[in-house]
Amino acid sequence: MNDNDFLAQAMRHQDGVLTPDELAAFETAMRDDPAKRQLFTDTQLRSMALHDRFRQEAFQRDTDTAVCESKRTDRSVCVTWVTRPIAAMAAGLVIGLFSASIVWAISSPKTTTERLFSLLNGSFAENRLERGFPHQTGFWSGDEAAIHNGQLRFIAPGSDSGDPTGRAISCDVFQLVDLRPLRHALSPEGDSVLELSADFRDGRAPNTKPSVSFFGQLYLFSGDPGSLHQTWPQSIPEALASGSAQVTTLGSDAKGVRTLTAKCLVPANADFAVIQIAARPNLRPAKLDELSADNVKLILKTQPTLPVRIVQR
Repeated sequence: MNDNDFLAQAMRHQDGVLTPDELAAFETAMRDDPAKRQLFTDTQLRSMALHDRFRQEAFQRDTDTAVCESKRTDRSVCVTWVTRPIAAMAAGLVIGLFSASIVWAISSPKTTTERLFSLLNGSFAENRLERGFPHQTGFWSGDEAAIHNGQLRFIAPGSDSGDPTGRAISCDVFQLVDLRPLRHALSPEGDSVLELSADFRDGRAPNTKPSVSFFGQLYLFSGDPGSLHQTWPQSIPEALASGSAQVTTLGSDAKGVRTLTAKCLVPANADFAVIQIAARPNLRPAKLDELSADNVKLILKTQPTLPVRIVQR
C-alpha cells in the first residue's frame, strides 16, 4: 500500500466506512510499517489542530485549555499535555511519542449517536399537515402539500406569511423541534452535531424538465419557538447555527431515492431547531408532480473528549 492509498484509507477510516477486510489491512499496515504510523500520526495531529481552530472561530469563544509543561534544558524532553475536544476524524486515537520511537494504539471511545424522537411524524404515518409556518413544536406545517401512503407529497410553492411580497419559488414544509430537554446530552465543549436526514424521490419520467432541487435544512435558535412565525424568514440571520444539503434531479434515474443529510454544530444555548424540507422547480411556473419526501430523521452525535500527549525533542 503506497502513501497515497494509505492516506485515502485513513480518510475512510476517519469517516468509519472501512469494510472489515479494509480495516484489517489498514491496521496491519500501521503495525508493520513505522513510516505509515508516522504519516498517520502527523495527519491526525494536523486534523485536530484545524478542527480546534475552526470550532473556536465558529462560536467566537475561547476554549478552556489545561496546559502542563516541563521546560526543556539542554537535550531534555519537553512534554506538553493539552486537553482539547477531538474531531470525529480523530476520535478514538491515542498516540504516544517517546524519544525517537513511536508507540501507538487505537482505543475504543465511541461517538454517542442518539436518534431524536422529539422530531415527530418523520415517517409521515399521521395525516396532520397544517398550512403556514408552524406556531408550535411537533407538527409539520408549510406550503401546499399532502401526506399519502406514508410520504409527503409536494404540491405547490407558496410565499411566507412573514414576507407576503416575496416570490413563491419552492414548496417548503417545516417542523419546530424543542432542544432544551437534550442539554444534558450535549458536549460541554460544543462538539455535539445535529444531523437532519430525509429521503427524496422524483417520480417523473427520466429527463423531465424543468429540473427540481430538493433541500434539507436546519436552523438553531435561542428563545421562544412559538414566536418565530412572526419574523420568519427575516429572522434566519439570527440563527446560532445552520446546515443545508441539496440535490437536483431531472426525473427518476438509476439512483432512485436521494438521501440528503444536513449537519451543524449545536451551541450550548440553542433552545430549538427549525427543520425544513423543500422542493423547488428550477423553471417557473411549474407543477410539482410526483415529488415526495419521507423517512425524516434527526440525530444527535456527541464526540468524546480525550487528552492528547505531544512530546517534542
